[in-house]
Amino acid sequence: MTIDPKQQRWSVCELDYGGMPLFMRVNESAREMIGHPDYGIKLGFAVQMVDSKDANVPDAAENESLAELEDRIIETVSEGAEGIHVLTLTNAAMKELVFYIKEGADIGAMHESLKGSDATHDVQCQAVWDHDWAAFTEFLPEDDA
Repeated sequence: MTIDPKQQRWSVCELDYGGMPLFMRVNESAREMIGHPDYGIKLGFAVQMVDSKDANVPDAAENESLAELEDRIIETVSEGAEGIHVLTLTNAAMKELVFYIKEGADIGAMHESLKGSDATHDVQCQAVWDHDWAAFTEFLPEDDA
């Protein structure tokens, strides 16, 4: 069960997360897949902010400059794994793209291809088992989780 990226519905909101603003894009279409047994690996790619590190909100110009890198991350995961992009989280310190994928993807190769793809920002990667999609549902309103 996959959802065509062109058919996905996204929402945007701002949360208070640890006393700091967190801007969140949520793939609303992913709600119907929560806990899907085939997509138990949470894959996250995080990009540390450079210009915003001492601010409360992301530097607008820096955030905009990351759009190409974001697209590259999404494309790399789409080509290297079967899964779905569920969240993008942005605060003054970092931007993280979260996916749920099937087993079998070469996560190391995806990370290697992205590590040197931006001259000013470091791309970090983490993959963990998350069969219940806890990392996704923690950001949903309580009545939806």
